[in-house]
Amino acid sequence: MKAEAVVVIEKLIHGGEGLARLSDGQIVFVSDVIPGEKVRIQITQKLGDYALARPLEILEPDSRRRKPVCPYFSSCGGCQLQHLPYERQLEEKLSIFCETLERTGRLSAKELVSGIVPSPNEFFYRNRLQFHVHQETGALGFLKRRSHDLVPVRECALAAPEINQVIEKLPDIPAWKRIHPYVKRVNLALSLAERKVVLLFWSQLAPRQEDLAEIFKELPVLKAIYYWIKGRNPVGPFPENAEDQGRRRMPIPKDIADTAEDIFLWASPGVFVQANWDINLSIMAYLKEILPLEPGKEILDVHSGIGNFLLPLARRTTCGEGVDTDHRAISDARENADLWDLPEVRFEVSSAIEALINYLKEARFFPLVLLDPPRGGCKEILRFLPDVVLEKLVYISCDPPTLARDLKILQKFGFRIISIRAFDMFPQTFHLESVTLLEKTS
Repeated sequence: MKAEAVVVIEKLIHGGEGLARLSDGQIVFVSDVIPGEKVRIQITQKLGDYALARPLEILEPDSRRRKPVCPYFSSCGGCQLQHLPYERQLEEKLSIFCETLERTGRLSAKELVSGIVPSPNEFFYRNRLQFHVHQETGALGFLKRRSHDLVPVRECALAAPEINQVIEKLPDIPAWKRIHPYVKRVNLALSLAERKVVLLFWSQLAPRQEDLAEIFKELPVLKAIYYWIKGRNPVGPFPENAEDQGRRRMPIPKDIADTAEDIFLWASPGVFVQANWDINLSIMAYLKEILPLEPGKEILDVHSGIGNFLLPLARRTTCGEGVDTDHRAISDARENADLWDLPEVRFEVSSAIEALINYLKEARFFPLVLLDPPRGGCKEILRFLPDVVLEKLVYISCDPPTLARDLKILQKFGFRIISIRAFDMFPQTFHLESVTLLEKTS
């Protein structure tokens, strides 16, 4: 029998768990709780100077606690905060964000952070999701919390309705039952312009064309099907005459794009696109608000992807350069630059560090540089930035701890933080996006 205890939750930490203390002073982290609650817990694991636990009974619940809308919440590892009303989620996430900046980065968060931008939708907002496949049933699912066990789902409370149609119906299609034993992962991504889903799966064997045809017929919400066995590119689209060759069209309003009419960005299957498009648009608008943009002011984006942030900014500067390691994203970016009528914006396949080293060799400088790194941050390239950035640096982050670490380093390299704003890209989860504006001081 695992040990039980009664604790009072002191606060939430990065990761969404509550921090409490056992009678001997040892720290314990508890899932699905709210600060101030008195909880009877069961210790599930002891790890050195701290322990992990799950709640058995909420003895004194917070008055604003709510019932999670998702039946998989207690087991699925995707969400951590559904038991908190959305306003409370924003409060807690902003508090955790500021504490992380202060503790890890030694920053004065209260002076620098100008608040958090809420998501227009707290549920059903994700335009893309990646799933594991249950090898017996073919159901799509997510990994259980702190486990490699799969939790099959028939609906995800974060996914767009069209994606949920595929989640629900795909496992019952006979053709999928024939295919799924060879499939490990599935990516479902919504093309927002026409509300159609692109299905991409990773397979050990090439599926029969008639099976793909059956799946496509049974799921009218699909735009195209692709599969990936090996190599640099997936196989597809199926059908061969799929609209736009199965690529996604992600719309941008004309007031954000600085175009005469609404426009869009192309995105190939499997290429990264921000999951919450409404918040993505909010970040685009915010960047235009805080940055001095004028013709001829060249912008460098060292994690450019499909040109998501660079192109809207370059509409005012007319020039810029983007690099990314994903050759398919760069191909999309080049086509997007043509679509946006920006011939002076160039995109190249390169890692950020290779590109910066080349700019140093060429003695090239940029008035404005954008960083939008993956979750691990970009510590390896920070030392090159003082010799490449002339004026302003923007750091778009999806991970507060690595952001705090990198900002601390950037200050030592002669950058001053002007402002930080948080954006709730991922409601119901502990994840948070942020935009930091810095200027070069030496």
